[in-house]
Amino acid sequence: MKKSKFQFTDPELEKLEFDINTEYNADKFDGIVLESHTQVKRNDSNEAYIALTLRIGGNEENQPFSILVKMSANFSWEENLEEKLVKSLLKSNAPAALLSYMRPIVSMMTMSSRYPALNIPFIDFTQNEISEE
Repeated sequence: MKKSKFQFTDPELEKLEFDINTEYNADKFDGIVLESHTQVKRNDSNEAYIALTLRIGGNEENQPFSILVKMSANFSWEENLEEKLVKSLLKSNAPAALLSYMRPIVSMMTMSSRYPALNIPFIDFTQNEISEE
């Protein structure tokens, strides 16, 4: 097995909020709402801080709960990678990696509530909007 030219540090949980929606009406439930935001802070070298913020559910009566979770890590890559590939890795692969660390947290949290465990589905980050700082 060959080590990837794109690496990251241990992800850190930066924020976690969970609220049961007391106004929830199960008759109006039409699926859980998921929204994501990716923050990218590149430095002068081959490193970037990436933070993925995920909003799940909401306070509308068709959502059973509201979750906000933010995870981050520092990503690095070898100098010989093309800039186009680096941008793609930071936009798609980095948030996908962070999402994999969010899944068990969200699942355990929802499993401990009155609702069934929520297993976050795969998300296509290729059209992901990012904010670069």
